[in-house]
Amino acid sequence: MLKNVERFSGILRFDYRRATIHVAVEREEPPPRIVRATYTLRVETDEPDARVALLHRNILKFGTITNTLAAAADLRGEIVAVRAPREES
Repeated sequence: MLKNVERFSGILRFDYRRATIHVAVEREEPPPRIVRATYTLRVETDEPDARVALLHRNILKFGTITNTLAAAADLRGEIVAVRAPREES
């Protein structure tokens, strides 16, 4: 997913400084299998919320790993825009 942030930021001309992700996976057995994955993708950016949502939609729609995992398990997550603190004059 981080690779897709890098890839789609170029395509969408989306400016960001840093991206991190936290993933939690739930496994069941028998048989052993992943049943659910949840994630929080944090992107440090000054882009408007609509552009952040557009980035997330593109990652979900065109991301190879994201689509592979979603086909095998319940995949849920969110993208959070982390705004840089404003410097005071």
